[in-house]
Amino acid sequence: MEQEPYSFRNLDLWHRAQELALAVIKMSASLPKSEAAKSIARQVVSSSGSVAANIAEGHGRYSVAAYRNHPSIARGSIAETDSWLDLLARAGYVAPDIARQLHDECELLLGGLTRQMRALEARLRSQPKALREEEPSYMLEGLPE
Repeated sequence: MEQEPYSFRNLDLWHRAQELALAVIKMSASLPKSEAAKSIARQVVSSSGSVAANIAEGHGRYSVAAYRNHPSIARGSIAETDSWLDLLARAGYVAPDIARQLHDECELLLGGLTRQMRALEARLRSQPKALREEEPSYMLEGLPE
């Protein structure tokens, strides 16, 4: 069986963040049609979607230092998402059990992102700042060297 190429799509954190964003999108579809609920729904969908996007963006960065910044941004987006979910629950727009499930997922992601940041910090202390190939393992046809 052929191994899947390494990418952000192989990261458990990215998958969990995508699942959270999907759950938030589905939850937001059932919110009341008031202007307040719609406004909060836009915010919580945006912040929850930002988590996986920042995990992917950081993974695509060239240096460990640049990568390290993106899980931090993702953590901020998780905290924002959790805050919006709390407001939705307080307003009575979301059932307490749904709010608790989403809150628990936010907590798990916060812990995972913290562990990832610590691992990247350790790499920064033990390795050079940039990830460089000694010799390119690929060549693009038609491009000057």
